[in-house]
Amino acid sequence: MYGMVNQAIEAMVTEKFGAPQWELIKARAGVEDPAFVMMKQYPDAVTYALATAVAEHMNMPIADVLHAFGVYWIEFAGKGPWGKLMKASGSNTYELLGALDAMHTRIAVSFPALEPPSFRVEPRDGGLLLEYRSHRPGLAPFVLGLVQGVGNMYGEHLDIKQIAAKDAGAPCDAFMVRTRPAHTSE
Repeated sequence: MYGMVNQAIEAMVTEKFGAPQWELIKARAGVEDPAFVMMKQYPDAVTYALATAVAEHMNMPIADVLHAFGVYWIEFAGKGPWGKLMKASGSNTYELLGALDAMHTRIAVSFPALEPPSFRVEPRDGGLLLEYRSHRPGLAPFVLGLVQGVGNMYGEHLDIKQIAAKDAGAPCDAFMVRTRPAHTSE
């Protein structure tokens, strides 16, 4: 993964828990890089090690860490050069989710070794079926967080439910996404 992903993990941990905790997490993950370079490719194992170290250090389930990072990623990316691209790709959650593959194609111009996931969307039952395909295992909680982060970006309240899991033998991870009025809690 590119360094900007690891930079985002660092930013999330530093903002929520402080720089000293980040240094402890990096040490626990066996990461010796003093800083991550946005445009540099790092082995996926580095990112997985960082996420695992956050979970262990904070005594949190890895799924909770990945979910929180997904939510944070949208905020982090939105503050950078990709924010304009996200906003231009849709005016609401459904539109942006439907444009993710095209958006990744545009991003690949700047990141030629990018290995993005693939997203397929289909209107279904008053919501949106989102299929997520990636060669990287175990990232469904991250995707749940991403979708929630997109909803937050648009000020939309979402109900998101995973309905198929690649880890359980399905061909891909699949999610039902529905927007709901802001005044309801269910």
